[in-house]
Amino acid sequence: MDVNQKQTVIALNQLIEVDRDSELACMAGAREVRNAELRDILASTAETCRSSARELQSMVSAMGGEPSDRGSMNGMFARSWMALRHMLSPNDDDAVLGLCEREEEAARRQYQSVLMKALPPDATAAVQRQYDALRQHHDRLHAMRGMQIH
Repeated sequence: MDVNQKQTVIALNQLIEVDRDSELACMAGAREVRNAELRDILASTAETCRSSARELQSMVSAMGGEPSDRGSMNGMFARSWMALRHMLSPNDDDAVLGLCEREEEAARRQYQSVLMKALPPDATAAVQRQYDALRQHHDRLHAMRGMQIH
């Protein structure tokens, strides 16, 4: 594997980690919220993140790299905080949504960073497509924030 492929594998593995973080945060959030519409949005976002991670894992494997299969330590801490926050305030859908939105924002920043790198054209196209989907989900989550959800 040449230097460019190694750098691409590292960048894609970073995205796999943030996708897994977002997937797990949204799945946890979907279990915690009471509002059915919000639950559906979070479940849909989790599925999109899962699909994105799988696609990136396939690309990493095709390049001869070892794909990441878990999220980051920061994501684990964020999910732990979400669980604690839910225990302290179990009926606060907006708080859960805020925590999920922060995970999506972290993923958005990571995708932006990777898109600035010189990647192979097929990787760039996949990352751009995934970034666009991520932005749509983030916008949906942000729009739900602060609404009177009962």
